Amino acid sequence: MKRKDPFNIRLVIFDLDGTLVDTLEPTFRCFQEAVAPVLGRVPSREEILERFGPADHQIVSDWVGSEHAKAAVERLYRCYETAFTDSGPFPGIVDLVRELRSKGKLTAIFTGRGRESTDAIVSGMGLKDLFDAIVTSDDVDRPKPAPDGLLEILDRLRSSAEEAVYVGDTIKDMDAARAAKMIGIAALWGSPEKDQLQKKDVLLVQVPGDLRQFLL
Repeated sequence: MKRKDPFNIRLVIFDLDGTLVDTLEPTFRCFQEAVAPVLGRVPSREEILERFGPADHQIVSDWVGSEHAKAAVERLYRCYETAFTDSGPFPGIVDLVRELRSKGKLTAIFTGRGRESTDAIVSGMGLKDLFDAIVTSDDVDRPKPAPDGLLEILDRLRSSAEEAVYVGDTIKDMDAARAAKMIGIAALWGSPEKDQLQKKDVLLVQVPGDLRQFLL
Protein backbone atom coordinates (compact mmCIF):
# COMPACT_ATOMS: atom_id res chain seq x y z
CA MET A 1 0.00 0.00 0.00
CA LYS A 2 1.11 3.59 -0.50
CA ARG A 3 2.85 5.05 2.52
CA LYS A 4 2.10 8.46 3.88
CA ASP A 5 4.93 10.92 4.06
CA PRO A 6 5.78 10.72 7.79
CA PHE A 7 6.28 14.48 7.92
CA ASN A 8 2.57 14.89 7.13
CA ILE A 9 1.45 12.70 10.05
CA ARG A 10 0.29 15.04 12.79
CA LEU A 11 -1.76 12.64 14.93
CA VAL A 12 -1.03 9.07 16.01
CA ILE A 13 -3.96 7.21 17.59
CA PHE A 14 -3.32 3.96 19.45
CA ASP A 15 -5.54 1.11 20.52
CA LEU A 16 -4.93 0.15 24.16
CA ASP A 17 -4.99 -3.61 24.87
CA GLY A 18 -2.56 -5.59 22.75
CA THR A 19 -1.08 -2.43 21.24
CA LEU A 20 0.08 -0.14 24.04
CA VAL A 21 -0.27 -2.49 27.01
CA ASP A 22 0.14 -6.23 27.45
CA THR A 23 -3.24 -6.88 29.07
CA LEU A 24 -5.10 -9.25 26.75
CA GLU A 25 -4.52 -12.50 28.63
CA PRO A 26 -5.73 -11.20 32.03
CA THR A 27 -8.62 -9.51 30.24
CA PHE A 28 -9.68 -12.80 28.67
CA ARG A 29 -9.48 -14.46 32.11
CA CYS A 30 -11.69 -11.80 33.69
CA PHE A 31 -14.29 -12.16 30.96
CA GLN A 32 -14.28 -15.90 31.55
CA GLU A 33 -14.74 -15.44 35.30
CA ALA A 34 -17.57 -12.99 34.68
CA VAL A 35 -19.71 -15.06 32.34
CA ALA A 36 -18.83 -18.71 33.10
CA PRO A 37 -21.18 -19.05 36.12
CA VAL A 38 -24.11 -18.10 33.88
CA LEU A 39 -23.05 -19.98 30.74
CA GLY A 40 -22.15 -23.13 32.66
CA ARG A 41 -18.85 -23.32 30.80
CA VAL A 42 -15.69 -21.30 30.25
CA PRO A 43 -15.80 -19.48 26.89
CA SER A 44 -12.74 -19.61 24.67
CA ARG A 45 -10.47 -16.67 23.88
CA GLU A 46 -11.81 -16.78 20.32
CA GLU A 47 -15.41 -16.43 21.51
CA ILE A 48 -14.49 -13.45 23.65
CA LEU A 49 -12.47 -11.81 20.90
CA GLU A 50 -15.41 -12.08 18.49
CA ARG A 51 -17.46 -9.97 20.89
CA PHE A 52 -14.85 -7.22 21.26
CA GLY A 53 -16.01 -3.80 20.12
CA PRO A 54 -18.53 -2.56 22.68
CA ALA A 55 -17.39 -1.55 26.17
CA ASP A 56 -16.34 -4.49 28.32
CA HIS A 57 -19.25 -4.13 30.76
CA GLN A 58 -21.67 -3.99 27.82
CA ILE A 59 -20.22 -7.17 26.30
CA VAL A 60 -20.69 -9.03 29.57
CA SER A 61 -24.22 -7.66 30.10
CA ASP A 62 -25.36 -8.59 26.61
CA TRP A 63 -23.76 -12.03 26.88
CA VAL A 64 -25.47 -13.13 30.11
CA GLY A 65 -28.75 -11.25 29.74
CA SER A 66 -30.40 -8.60 31.88
CA GLU A 67 -31.24 -10.96 34.76
CA HIS A 68 -27.59 -11.81 35.39
CA ALA A 69 -25.92 -8.66 34.06
CA LYS A 70 -25.33 -6.80 37.35
CA ALA A 71 -23.66 -9.74 39.10
CA ALA A 72 -21.58 -10.60 36.04
CA VAL A 73 -20.27 -7.05 35.65
CA GLU A 74 -19.41 -7.01 39.36
CA ARG A 75 -17.40 -10.20 38.85
CA LEU A 76 -15.64 -8.60 35.88
CA TYR A 77 -14.58 -5.50 37.81
CA ARG A 78 -13.65 -7.52 40.89
CA CYS A 79 -11.31 -9.56 38.71
CA TYR A 80 -9.89 -6.38 37.16
CA GLU A 81 -8.86 -5.14 40.62
CA THR A 82 -5.93 -7.60 40.71
CA ALA A 83 -5.68 -8.86 37.12
CA PHE A 84 -3.18 -6.32 35.82
CA THR A 85 -0.69 -6.35 38.68
CA ASP A 86 1.98 -7.97 36.53
CA SER A 87 0.96 -6.21 33.30
CA GLY A 88 2.46 -3.13 31.72
CA PRO A 89 3.25 -1.36 28.46
CA PHE A 90 4.98 -3.32 25.73
CA PRO A 91 8.77 -2.80 25.66
CA GLY A 92 9.71 0.33 23.73
CA ILE A 93 6.19 1.67 23.25
CA VAL A 94 6.30 4.36 25.97
CA ASP A 95 9.62 5.68 24.67
CA LEU A 96 8.10 5.83 21.19
CA VAL A 97 5.07 7.81 22.39
CA ARG A 98 7.34 10.23 24.24
CA GLU A 99 9.50 10.67 21.16
CA LEU A 100 6.45 11.31 18.98
CA ARG A 101 5.36 14.04 21.37
CA SER A 102 8.85 15.53 21.49
CA LYS A 103 8.65 15.85 17.71
CA GLY A 104 5.40 17.79 17.95
CA LYS A 105 3.01 14.94 17.13
CA LEU A 106 -0.37 14.61 18.83
CA THR A 107 -1.08 11.24 20.44
CA ALA A 108 -4.40 9.70 21.44
CA ILE A 109 -6.06 6.44 22.47
CA PHE A 110 -9.24 4.89 21.08
CA THR A 111 -10.12 1.68 22.90
CA GLY A 112 -13.03 -0.70 22.96
CA ARG A 113 -12.82 -0.78 26.74
CA GLY A 114 -15.27 1.11 28.91
CA ARG A 115 -14.25 4.34 30.61
CA GLU A 116 -13.86 2.90 34.12
CA SER A 117 -11.38 0.14 33.27
CA THR A 118 -9.56 2.33 30.73
CA ASP A 119 -8.90 5.03 33.29
CA ALA A 120 -7.75 2.45 35.84
CA ILE A 121 -5.22 0.93 33.42
CA VAL A 122 -3.95 4.19 31.93
CA SER A 123 -3.56 5.88 35.31
CA GLY A 124 -2.20 2.79 37.03
CA MET A 125 0.51 2.40 34.40
CA GLY A 126 1.44 6.09 34.41
CA LEU A 127 0.34 6.74 30.83
CA LYS A 128 -2.35 9.37 31.24
CA ASP A 129 -0.15 12.43 30.61
CA LEU A 130 1.20 10.96 27.35
CA PHE A 131 -2.04 11.41 25.38
CA ASP A 132 -3.94 14.45 24.17
CA ALA A 133 -7.25 12.56 24.04
CA ILE A 134 -8.56 9.21 25.30
CA VAL A 135 -11.83 7.93 23.85
CA THR A 136 -13.53 4.71 24.96
CA SER A 137 -16.54 2.77 23.73
CA ASP A 138 -18.57 4.46 26.46
CA ASP A 139 -17.95 7.80 24.75
CA VAL A 140 -19.43 6.97 21.34
CA ASP A 141 -22.70 5.64 19.91
CA ARG A 142 -21.18 2.84 17.86
CA PRO A 143 -18.22 0.63 18.79
CA LYS A 144 -15.50 -0.69 16.49
CA PRO A 145 -15.45 -1.48 13.64
CA ALA A 146 -17.48 1.73 13.28
CA PRO A 147 -15.20 4.77 13.03
CA ASP A 148 -17.04 6.87 15.64
CA GLY A 149 -14.24 6.86 18.21
CA LEU A 150 -11.62 7.86 15.66
CA LEU A 151 -13.84 10.61 14.29
CA GLU A 152 -14.42 11.88 17.83
CA ILE A 153 -10.67 12.19 18.35
CA LEU A 154 -10.24 14.00 15.04
CA ASP A 155 -12.93 16.45 16.12
CA ARG A 156 -11.49 17.00 19.60
CA LEU A 157 -7.97 17.57 18.32
CA ARG A 158 -9.02 19.49 15.22
CA SER A 159 -7.22 17.11 12.89
CA SER A 160 -8.05 15.54 9.56
CA ALA A 161 -8.03 11.88 8.64
CA GLU A 162 -5.35 12.58 6.03
CA GLU A 163 -2.85 13.57 8.73
CA ALA A 164 -3.71 10.76 11.18
CA VAL A 165 -2.98 7.05 11.58
CA TYR A 166 -4.53 4.42 13.83
CA VAL A 167 -2.28 1.76 15.35
CA GLY A 168 -4.14 -1.36 16.47
CA ASP A 169 -3.84 -5.10 16.86
CA THR A 170 -7.13 -6.47 15.47
CA ILE A 171 -9.05 -6.62 12.22
CA LYS A 172 -11.77 -4.45 13.77
CA ASP A 173 -9.14 -1.79 14.45
CA MET A 174 -8.09 -1.83 10.81
CA ASP A 175 -11.71 -1.76 9.62
CA ALA A 176 -12.39 1.24 11.88
CA ALA A 177 -9.39 3.06 10.44
CA ARG A 178 -10.54 2.36 6.91
CA ALA A 179 -14.06 3.58 7.71
CA ALA A 180 -12.56 6.78 9.11
CA LYS A 181 -10.54 7.18 5.91
CA MET A 182 -7.20 7.04 7.70
CA ILE A 183 -4.35 4.58 7.39
CA GLY A 184 -4.43 1.65 9.77
CA ILE A 185 -1.16 0.21 11.05
CA ALA A 186 -1.37 -3.34 12.37
CA ALA A 187 0.81 -3.85 15.45
CA LEU A 188 1.70 -7.53 15.51
CA TRP A 189 3.71 -7.65 18.76
CA GLY A 190 0.65 -8.37 20.92
CA SER A 191 -1.98 -9.22 18.35
CA PRO A 192 -4.39 -12.13 18.90
CA GLU A 193 -5.11 -12.02 15.15
CA LYS A 194 -1.57 -11.92 13.81
CA ASP A 195 -2.12 -14.58 11.14
CA GLN A 196 -5.31 -12.95 9.85
CA LEU A 197 -3.82 -9.47 9.77
CA GLN A 198 -0.89 -10.64 7.67
CA LYS A 199 -3.41 -11.50 4.95
CA LYS A 200 -5.03 -8.04 5.00
CA ASP A 201 -4.09 -5.06 2.84
CA VAL A 202 -2.69 -3.04 5.74
CA LEU A 203 0.68 -1.79 6.86
CA LEU A 204 2.24 -4.32 9.27
CA VAL A 205 4.80 -3.58 12.00
CA GLN A 206 6.44 -6.36 13.98
CA VAL A 207 7.91 -4.32 16.86
CA PRO A 208 7.60 -0.72 18.12
CA GLY A 209 10.94 0.06 16.47
CA ASP A 210 9.39 -0.67 13.07
CA LEU A 211 6.59 1.75 13.90
CA ARG A 212 9.13 4.40 14.82
CA GLN A 213 10.79 4.08 11.40
CA PHE A 214 7.46 4.69 9.69
CA LEU A 215 6.32 7.57 11.86
CA LEU A 216 9.61 9.40 12.41
